[in-house]
Amino acid sequence: MDDRPLTIELHRQWFMVIIMKWNSTMSSSTDLIITARERFNFAIANKDVATIRTLLAPGYHIVTGRSDQFHGQDEEAKRWSQVFESDPTAIYIRTTREITVNEMWGLAEELGNWKGEYTLNDKLVHASGVYSAKWQRTKNGDWVLQAEVFTTIEFDEGCVPPDPI
Repeated sequence: MDDRPLTIELHRQWFMVIIMKWNSTMSSSTDLIITARERFNFAIANKDVATIRTLLAPGYHIVTGRSDQFHGQDEEAKRWSQVFESDPTAIYIRTTREITVNEMWGLAEELGNWKGEYTLNDKLVHASGVYSAKWQRTKNGDWVLQAEVFTTIEFDEGCVPPDPI
């Protein structure tokens, strides 16, 4: 697992977004989704729950890397507030690999990789994996997340696995 601090990775990703915006072959919807994802990353880094909430559809659903499930824009905003209050070290970065857009219906799929670090039992632990996200365009042209599914692939010894089904 990469040992670079996630904040350095976040700055590198932001630079890559700026470079990608100069690429004229990128569709405007793809550009907007990448920008929204970067806003989400920066909101996590800055513990900005209000911005996170604006990026979620009212019926948003998440399956976390530990297979916990949460539903609703309000519940997810509350969950992020609790994460930030209970663990100031918590940070997660999502890196887009691919976006597929249905322009006519205003739907998109994003596939990517994620990295996270947080404190557990007074020890900083790292985890990473892959994710899939479904986006939908709003009436005013913004893209919001309908659902995200995260799968943990790599993890430190201190990470807690999901409960068996």
